[in-house]
Amino acid sequence: MTDVSARFDGLFAADPFAEFYNLNGFSSYAMTADIDWAPDYAVADMLEIFSEFGVKITCYATHRSTLLRGTTPEVEVGLHPDYTRPHPKDGFRPKLLELKDMFPDAVGVRSHRNFFGQNTAHLAAEAGLRYDSSVLLWRQPFCQIYQDQWGLYRLPYCWEDGIQADMRLPWTLDIVPTTTPGLKIFNIHPIFIYLNCPNDDYRRAIVKDYKDLTQAPRAAIEPQRFDGYGARRFLVDLLTELKATGAQDHRIVDIITNKQR
Repeated sequence: MTDVSARFDGLFAADPFAEFYNLNGFSSYAMTADIDWAPDYAVADMLEIFSEFGVKITCYATHRSTLLRGTTPEVEVGLHPDYTRPHPKDGFRPKLLELKDMFPDAVGVRSHRNFFGQNTAHLAAEAGLRYDSSVLLWRQPFCQIYQDQWGLYRLPYCWEDGIQADMRLPWTLDIVPTTTPGLKIFNIHPIFIYLNCPNDDYRRAIVKDYKDLTQAPRAAIEPQRFDGYGARRFLVDLLTELKATGAQDHRIVDIITNKQR
């Protein structure tokens, strides 16, 4: 063990989640997806990719979905409430509780557009949720888990496809931060993957015509899938690379319970 590795181990010796922090090289990661009202055929396409690679995933649901209610043990389903449009009378609470009724087994939450604070954290704890993953620390090393004042475990994520595209960064694997220490949670979006978007303008141009994206007909969307190198092909390359490292993949729920399935 190098002196640097020894210092890392000493600094995190009391942290119960240190085994997930990649302190001695890349060994642990979690893949997540913000569903963002994607139609079921787009979600099914994404899940099929993960099934082919044998990689677990945590999906944060925005709406009622028979598909997500019937997932395998390799797929965790959490909640993805949109607090940017609160209920005119009852505020944020109905947004969360309606989703919890749809997915009663959910134990985690990530807010749409990362809209999360003390009040929404309190609501999540009251609803019986155990963790939140609403903070994006873009490509930051040394991401850690902590427990907030409401008892929620807070898990930041450090990369997502939409941000990489929105920043007009190239689709290169070195942008995904696997070479630095810290918790490694990565995030994708099924409609982005399904369309194989080369950038976020491409996605916006297609989805703008649908007030309810969940009802967008496959016959209209499928012909608009990008034929070049975009988000879907990048995801395949990323999962290939992650599998090649031998690192362990996790659902978020298994990290906070400190056990692997």
